Amino acid sequence: MTGKTRFEQSSTKLKWLTLTVAIVAVSACTTTTTPPQQGPVVNRPVPQTQQPIPQAPKTETKAPEIKQPETTVVEQVMRRDGLTPPHMAGRDIKRMAILLPFSSGSSRLRAEAASMLKAAELAVFNRDDADVVLIALDTGGTETGAASATDAALKSGVDVILGPVLSRSVSGASRKARKNDVPVIAFSTDQTVAGNGTYLLSFPPEAEVKRIVDYAASTGVQRFAYIGPQSEYGRRVMSAYTASVRENAGELRASETYDGNDISVMQGPARNLANAYRAHEKTTQPTDRQHFEAVILPEGGVPLRSLAPLLPYYDIDPEKVQFLGTSLWHKEEVVREPAINGGIFAGPDQDARQRFAALYDQQFAEDPSRLASLAYDAVKIGAVIADGPAKTRRQRAEDPTGFFGVDGLVRWAYDGRPDRGLAVYQIQNGRFVIIDPAPSGTPGPT
Repeated sequence: MTGKTRFEQSSTKLKWLTLTVAIVAVSACTTTTTPPQQGPVVNRPVPQTQQPIPQAPKTETKAPEIKQPETTVVEQVMRRDGLTPPHMAGRDIKRMAILLPFSSGSSRLRAEAASMLKAAELAVFNRDDADVVLIALDTGGTETGAASATDAALKSGVDVILGPVLSRSVSGASRKARKNDVPVIAFSTDQTVAGNGTYLLSFPPEAEVKRIVDYAASTGVQRFAYIGPQSEYGRRVMSAYTASVRENAGELRASETYDGNDISVMQGPARNLANAYRAHEKTTQPTDRQHFEAVILPEGGVPLRSLAPLLPYYDIDPEKVQFLGTSLWHKEEVVREPAINGGIFAGPDQDARQRFAALYDQQFAEDPSRLASLAYDAVKIGAVIADGPAKTRRQRAEDPTGFFGVDGLVRWAYDGRPDRGLAVYQIQNGRFVIIDPAPSGTPGPT
């Protein structure tokens, strides 16, 4: 891919407003907030059943002085078709809402939402000027909560909606946003909720599987095998794997699954896979030796460290059979597992993400969550989509040039599924080494 992406072309002309408005999305759409202070205003959403999320510490920015308005920001939201803070009157404002599960019953989701909001704020703060309004809304992690949050966002006159995270919440938001021609950049990996104005900014396993199978096929691999869990993730990987093998004129020679993540349920399938391998290897005619040349292991962490050694134990030699993985492999806890040394998998280039993590740590004195980088990129991409007439928003979102951010290149078509620019990694003696780079572009936060 040559030339600059729309993301790069727009980076010098985007003007950002360092303002985050917090609104609680409950059925009655009531809320409280505090008046803006001098400099950037960062009011966090008050969860429906939790104490308010603490405010981030003040940092120096290049934002202009903000005069104290006579009414609160939320009062203005309720009075106007489009939120326009007093000090921004007359500007061409880009309005975005970010919908996250701040009051979810899951502590993990609440923590994820808090980190994603910080990253979104960082994307706003990390600009020289100001013409973006970011509104944070609580979905509660439910479809009805997402629908209520979407109502509040649309009432505020947003140009783009960022989020939600969960597929059921995306469904609730998308239906309402679609009726108002407002694009949704959602963080779900469920591809069934994408399309018709809803774009997934995530890492669905299908993209990773296609990339690694395409790469393996380019090296001459034609015969593949699969061994993995009978989970939703495993089924999605299996489906994508089968399709990608077929697209590359390959053949799936063996497939084994297991129910659970304990080594005891993996032993039988691993033995069966080895038997299938040996059956072809021992044929009398060399031309008939059609044993598989690559096998995918869609596991990570402890399950991967249990599964991978079983294959050489049952005489599937990693030096003769290429082990394939997914981004679940990209963890320090598995990189020194001898059985997957030489194995390959697809994932985003980590250089840009590491720079983002350093910026995040500098601002908030903590590591970002895994999805935080998606929120950062969503704000940047959302501003590009919002920069122009409303009737062309979807056209800008579906620009085939794509967008380059912290997690690399992403492109969307009408179906809203992410076409990711992924690198191919190989595990080499306890290190992750890129052996086939992701599509090039200007990496990292700007």
